[in-house]
Amino acid sequence: MRDVPKKDIEFSMAVLCYRAEESVIPFIENLHSILSFFHFNWEIVLVANYWPHIPDRTPDVVRSLCERMPYTRCIAEPKQGAMGWDMKSGLDACMGRYIGVIDGDGQYPVEAIFSCFAAIKICDYDFIKTYRVLRSDSLYRNIVSVIYNWLFKVLFPAYRGYQDVNSKPKIMKRQAYRRMNLSAKDWFIDAEIVLNCMNLGLKMYEIPIKFQSLNNRKSFVRWNAILEFTRNLLAYRFGWSPFEYNRKLR
Repeated sequence: MRDVPKKDIEFSMAVLCYRAEESVIPFIENLHSILSFFHFNWEIVLVANYWPHIPDRTPDVVRSLCERMPYTRCIAEPKQGAMGWDMKSGLDACMGRYIGVIDGDGQYPVEAIFSCFAAIKICDYDFIKTYRVLRSDSLYRNIVSVIYNWLFKVLFPAYRGYQDVNSKPKIMKRQAYRRMNLSAKDWFIDAEIVLNCMNLGLKMYEIPIKFQSLNNRKSFVRWNAILEFTRNLLAYRFGWSPFEYNRKLR
């Protein structure tokens, strides 16, 4: 791994690799290959946090990738939370002027990263994300996503001009991220980031993408995630415990 001086990194991308094991390799190789054509300094942060009681080769896989790929770093620590904790640990580690996050399972096209990065640079947005217009995904995942986004728009009407709160990649100015107050350690982290952007009055934009099918493993999203998501939305909206946010969207 070759390091770039922190002050000189233009773009950092955190890739969530939880339990991806060898299936993450083609995605990272493709991302690394394309970034290598750019004439600015960049880094890839591979997040391979793990539950100690669950067999998972992912930390070893990403460490091997980092050993042979320059400008990559690995985070592989015992988990203290679910997906939200992983995402925040990855974003916190990013040192670029612009930072982003994407899943490493290959469902989001690598090209979406560069569409988002070009838009945030050219148009000076604070935060940019995608929304899925075509989904080569299971009926189950489609239903869950529809419920998520319907609940979100009902409770937060100001978001009705946007779509698909959970979609990635999400790319933002690092200075904007540092202003956010993020507490979620679970699936709610995506919504919490968007709500922070709205509360802070950040300049936001969305880009349409096609979402690929998941071929290498089953989805980690379960039906109880809908109940969890609903609970967290209500907690955020009305300031209920366990969340204690400084600002609530009205």
